[in-house]
Amino acid sequence: MTSDLVSAKALQQIFPFSLLDMETIKTLLPLVEYSDFKKGETVYSAGDVPDHLFFIISGELILVNPSEGPGATEKKLCAGDHFGAEVFSPTDYRSNDARCEKPARLIKLSKETLAQLSRQYPRLHKAFKLIHRTEKLWNRLYLPWLGADEKVLLISRRHPVFLLLRVLSLGGIGLVVSGVLLSFAISPNGISSGLLILALFIFLLGAFLSIWAGLEWTNDYFFLTVERVLVQKKMVGFYDSRQESPYSAILSTGLESSVWGRMLEFGSIHLRSYTGDLTFKRLPYPEVIYELLEHQRHRAVFENRQQDREEIRETLQNRLEGKAPRPGKLKKSPSAGITTTYASGSILDALARFYGLRTVRSGSVTYRTHWWILLGKILVPTLILLAVLVFLIFKWAGSIPSLTDVQAYSLAILVLLATWGWWLYQYLDWHNDVYIITSDQLVDLNRKPLGKEERRSAPIRNIQTVQFTRKGIVGLVLNYGTVRIQVGNEELTFDNVYDPASIQAEIFANFKKFNQQTQKMDQEKLAEWIKTYDEIRNGKHETSGSAGKNG
Repeated sequence: MTSDLVSAKALQQIFPFSLLDMETIKTLLPLVEYSDFKKGETVYSAGDVPDHLFFIISGELILVNPSEGPGATEKKLCAGDHFGAEVFSPTDYRSNDARCEKPARLIKLSKETLAQLSRQYPRLHKAFKLIHRTEKLWNRLYLPWLGADEKVLLISRRHPVFLLLRVLSLGGIGLVVSGVLLSFAISPNGISSGLLILALFIFLLGAFLSIWAGLEWTNDYFFLTVERVLVQKKMVGFYDSRQESPYSAILSTGLESSVWGRMLEFGSIHLRSYTGDLTFKRLPYPEVIYELLEHQRHRAVFENRQQDREEIRETLQNRLEGKAPRPGKLKKSPSAGITTTYASGSILDALARFYGLRTVRSGSVTYRTHWWILLGKILVPTLILLAVLVFLIFKWAGSIPSLTDVQAYSLAILVLLATWGWWLYQYLDWHNDVYIITSDQLVDLNRKPLGKEERRSAPIRNIQTVQFTRKGIVGLVLNYGTVRIQVGNEELTFDNVYDPASIQAEIFANFKKFNQQTQKMDQEKLAEWIKTYDEIRNGKHETSGSAGKNG
């Protein structure tokens, strides 16, 4: 196998060169520069003028923003990743320090080479534009759901033409209607103040709707990370949701575009799991995004197999040599008792801690519905209790002479007892409606005071999709909504829970952790089978058995 063929195959394993066929890639090899870096060596520093885009052939790097100071978030990169997308901007400087964690071999593409590739290969040009947009958005967006070592591969909004159409249509209609009204308001016979006010109102309404449409467009995102696919949608003031699915749960993907879509280069991406679907419409360059999605799905499968093979080899080697398994990274075990994890200084988090909306006990996490739901349940009995208190005050002041003291106090006591019982029932009904996340299952538990108990559970390993929604002004302002978990053919819902985005992230983290633990157990079991087979084959099993009998 020639070195050129090896280089071409290595290049085809990297996006966006995976968009090209082997023969085309071979013609690109003279344009490709290779550079080797030692461990600890700096590729470039923040503030440098960008001159190259880099792709990692082997090794590991980290990107650190020095402006964040000590404890700055590090972006870890490995083989197949790219960095240095600032090169596509004529005004940007390097935003991070790029440093090698292990000896690395990199591909360097200069500005001139990138421009030449963009001219010759339109698919590469589109991919480079997506890479640049993703880099800019990733540096600007706050992504609290992103895992510590989880890399973002793509961030895309809907095609800009739809932003333009919505803004021009809403603003244009408002401008035309207000102009017509203004022409009628100002006439030779005089000025109509009513029509003037109406014209101004229509103009301001059109401007407001145009701004609102722009904000709504900027808050809809399609994400591809190394681990999952996410669709985030937000209708300002009305709706907020995020859907996600790990690559392992995706059964099929689809690409759809119309005639206009092919002309303006937009389309829709569909992802299907067993019963849950993820769809993002009107994406720019949909064929390139689709290829990236498929590339990452295959890459994830390949990397998982490679990691499994390495872990099995290590586990088996330790078993055959009689060594104890090497411990992995230890995670902090949960403390005994009950702890609450809303720790920020916001008023909403303080109220969440006060009402115990999220507690951790013995490794399981328990959620309750939002305190706003509790207030709705106890509102009427609380008002009745206040009314009884006002009634007693008026009686003490002598304002109700028609009732004797015995009659008034007897009536008050009866109403207080009945209402207090009602209030306590509603509180217990709220308190007993809980959602539990354990290490291996999700539980929806609802106990009626003095009534029946309903319990629904689902294993974490069967999760297909996780999504959340926050609807209405109250849900958005108080940050509560519903988390929907598709488990096989069943759907489990965590209704009216505080901070549903964090719950969605926690469910995904538990799903990932459970799969890793299950995978490790399967590897240990496989190693034990192979070790036992080796002992039987070499006669060790019979020898040890006979030695035990003689002893």
